Amino acid sequence: MFAALPLLGASSVACDRSVQHILRGNYDAALRQLEGAKTSGAAPAEVENLRGLALLLEGQTARALASFEKALALQPSLQAARFNRALAFLRNREYAKAAADLEKVYTDEHSTLRADAAYHLGIAADRMGRAADAEQWLDRALTLDAKLDSALLYVGMLRERRGELQGAGRAYLDYLEKHPTSLSAMLRFGISAHKAGRGDVAKNYLQRVIKAAPRSEEAIEAQKFLVMWE
Repeated sequence: MFAALPLLGASSVACDRSVQHILRGNYDAALRQLEGAKTSGAAPAEVENLRGLALLLEGQTARALASFEKALALQPSLQAARFNRALAFLRNREYAKAAADLEKVYTDEHSTLRADAAYHLGIAADRMGRAADAEQWLDRALTLDAKLDSALLYVGMLRERRGELQGAGRAYLDYLEKHPTSLSAMLRFGISAHKAGRGDVAKNYLQRVIKAAPRSEEAIEAQKFLVMWE
């Protein structure tokens, strides 16, 4: 769910260093750096946004939300904070709140976050049981950013779920063209082929999953389908 986490607006040395810590997964170091940023001339809203992001990635969602709220109170136009707050809402399963924030980001035609907002709107819509809306949002995400491969994989799963197996298979193959070792895509393509009655194709892809990672969850799932042919 949290594949796209843009880090925007770092304008001070202290904030720039905190971004580097976040990118490396050193969230405690980022938080310490941001404490120093308070007195370094960094924009307070920017500091709160980055603090919230570090806390969110560290799993402290409630504290992250509090930081994003502070950032937006200080600077309501800070779209990075609004986007990140939406991710925190998604993690909290507050899908309507997440969608409200994401729609505000998406409608800003100057925002560099529009594709990511559309992708996460697809997730929110799906979680709220609105699969058709979800697919529309994912299509918009791909229109804005054809390289947003996570949206392509999600589109395949939505098509498979509603029985459009040819469309699902096409999405999975497009994804595999870019990520040929993806266990998830190979598994889903194999299962879709099985549902479509293409047994030989299904066996081929399911066997590839097992060969690539015999002890993976995907391999266990693939083995369940292969047993049907034994």
